[in-house]
Amino acid sequence: MMNRKLISPGPTGTQWAAVSILLGIMAWTAIGHGATASHWSHTTDADFKAGAFDNVVATNLGDLKLSRRIKVLLEQDPQVSSVYSMARTGDGTVYAATGPRGIVLRIQDGLVERALTLGQTTNLLSILAMDDGTLLLGTGGDRGRVLKVDPKQPKAKPVEIFSSPDVQYIWDMRRAPDGMLYLATGPHGKLYEVNPEGKSRVLLDSDEHNLLGLIFDGGDMLYFGTDPNGLVYRVNRHSGESFILYDAPESEVSALALDGRGNLYAGTSEAIEGANFDTATGGVSGRPEGKTTGMSIPAEPPKNPAPPPIPSPNPGEPKPIPKSPAQGLLLDRGWDSLRVQSAMMGLVEVGDDSGSLTPPGTAPKPALAGGALSPPPGSRAGAAQVKPEGNAIYRIDPEGFVSEVFRQPVMILSILEQEGRLLVGTGSDGLIYQVDPGAEETIVLAKAQGRQVTAMLGAPDRRVVLGLANAGSIAELGAGFAPTGTYVSPVLDAVQISRFGKARLHGRLPDGASLSFATRSGNVQDPSGQGWSAWTHDQPANEFLAIDAKPARFLQYRLTFTTTKTDQSPIVDEVDVAYQSPNLPPVVKSLKVAAAAPPAAAEATPAPGTVADHSHMTVTWEASDPNADPLRYSLSLRDSERSPWVLLKEGIKETTFDWDTRQTADGRYQLRLLASDALANPPGAGRDNSRVSDPVVVDNTPPAIGDLELTRRGDVLTATFRAVDQTGTVAALDYSMDSTEVWQAALPLDSICDSPEEPVRLEVSKLTPGPHRLTLRATDSRGNQGYVNVLAPAEVPAGEKAPGGD
Repeated sequence: MMNRKLISPGPTGTQWAAVSILLGIMAWTAIGHGATASHWSHTTDADFKAGAFDNVVATNLGDLKLSRRIKVLLEQDPQVSSVYSMARTGDGTVYAATGPRGIVLRIQDGLVERALTLGQTTNLLSILAMDDGTLLLGTGGDRGRVLKVDPKQPKAKPVEIFSSPDVQYIWDMRRAPDGMLYLATGPHGKLYEVNPEGKSRVLLDSDEHNLLGLIFDGGDMLYFGTDPNGLVYRVNRHSGESFILYDAPESEVSALALDGRGNLYAGTSEAIEGANFDTATGGVSGRPEGKTTGMSIPAEPPKNPAPPPIPSPNPGEPKPIPKSPAQGLLLDRGWDSLRVQSAMMGLVEVGDDSGSLTPPGTAPKPALAGGALSPPPGSRAGAAQVKPEGNAIYRIDPEGFVSEVFRQPVMILSILEQEGRLLVGTGSDGLIYQVDPGAEETIVLAKAQGRQVTAMLGAPDRRVVLGLANAGSIAELGAGFAPTGTYVSPVLDAVQISRFGKARLHGRLPDGASLSFATRSGNVQDPSGQGWSAWTHDQPANEFLAIDAKPARFLQYRLTFTTTKTDQSPIVDEVDVAYQSPNLPPVVKSLKVAAAAPPAAAEATPAPGTVADHSHMTVTWEASDPNADPLRYSLSLRDSERSPWVLLKEGIKETTFDWDTRQTADGRYQLRLLASDALANPPGAGRDNSRVSDPVVVDNTPPAIGDLELTRRGDVLTATFRAVDQTGTVAALDYSMDSTEVWQAALPLDSICDSPEEPVRLEVSKLTPGPHRLTLRATDSRGNQGYVNVLAPAEVPAGEKAPGGD
């Protein structure tokens, strides 16, 4: 699928910002103890990316600093939707090839004007500047052509120097010192060579659809990427020998760059329709060894009469953010930080917000059919989004080894190598990245609102001209830092109305750089509406800064970066904000009492004649503290609603208790759990809360068996008795003869065991002559068992009465 550089509408910048605020609120919530300070601590790029950026960027090392200076040269030409390629002539003039109206723009001395207009339905996909000042233009449409034009003669008819029925797109062009012209084409994946006389030949006929990102090493080798299999090719232009350097996991390799050491960088731009994606960088933490993290700011000793002055940095080290000697430390507050992350990003914008924000990815390239724009064969029309795992830049060293140096949820549309660093133009929200492969540093330099960075052209003074699409325009990325910028944190949620303590900043302030800090607060989630306080005055940065915002539930802080030197920027690598919530009582959600579970090694069914231990109960509960204070619990019990509570156990740290009921009289009870945070707060400031259990029965006494009468006639023994339980009900009756392990169930006179007292009459027949022993057993509803063992009378003549039991 071809999906490079065509523009498609998407959600507006305001809609993306709303998502960022919502996710930020969810991710930045921190809860702390009632007696100590809680903290929001921002130290990583993921922490900072949930905020709003204006001429400020967050690096992957967790640093905030000023972005590169941006100047918009052309806001938007209504006849230009995409700037596809740019070239510079010998006199320094820059020309830009655009679509869909075949307009060539001239950029000179910071001014942009139309140089040529070739037609109403012409996409100019590539451009080369010739030594004589003329231009070569590669087109896309029903038939891809290479046209030679003279920008100084705008009315002269273009001269066609290449055309082929197999070619619809001239994606890229390169010209060798010997005058040979090389064309990367589609949709049949052919590499053409055109000699100075205009004769052409196919140098490589690949199995791919499109050849993209063609570059030349100045000697023998040509390199390009492909679609749809994501291959990186190397072709010897003299011998025609080709070799695949890398088969990328992504389907499209769209942009290539070479550095001075012979390393080849290949950027991918695979997209899928309807994909959801996460803009968090994820997984990256720490810094490469030897990379400075800035001078740490020492903590002031607590309450010393004359604290020592803060030493100046050692010679050659950058100046840190100063500590104000007039501001002491919050010695009564802990600095344990709660590190949370967010997944959305807000960055510096280029231009206005009048255009739609393009979702990550682009739709297929346009072709011309009957005077209208249409996608090329095999492509899918409509908005395309980058796949969830994003796209990458791969470094292929001269030995052929491949390593990944960049991965983000963006489509990589252009790469510019500049002094060992890579500038990366993307098609996801128009982000411009700077990648330093040696330092393992990735930062966002700028964001083109509603646009895609389809082309970049560097200048000797490190300025970069940007060609943008979706809202076709031209911008210039300066060599130095922007003079000023701001960072506004996400909305920080303290869950409840809280008072704010101090903010701690860590970073560096070089000569000529300054930094200020301001806050605002509110009790509604959306800070853009009414109900929030105004921003406090900007305080010059110090290590510890008082937060002047009024007590509230929500807080935002703002950092303002300023520099008078284009090569210096303030840097902030940590912001820690302290707040304190009022102490709230614990919450006890549940209290349950159940029979203790038997040990794992115990039998599920007791052996005959035995019974499990029913004297232990397990008490469990769920409780929490809104301030995250550690809780202590106590249990009490009573036998009626009018009885006083009697302490059962106090000082419990766990949320479970093993209750041995043998120390409690049989009866019906309630348990009360009291949860307290008193130990986590000053004396008298603790809060507690309680919950009462459902009634629970304590019954450790077995049923009694009495009023026993035995009668034997021949081989039949008749027994009558009563089974009585004082607390519960009789649940089961059985008997055994001669102490065997076989128990026979018996029923009371009413045939159902459901009462505290059950009369029983049972007969045992087929007794052998001689004495026998009868064992009776009664089991109550709690599993307690009572026994009676008697000697059965010998056989007696009719009319005589047998003696009673033992």
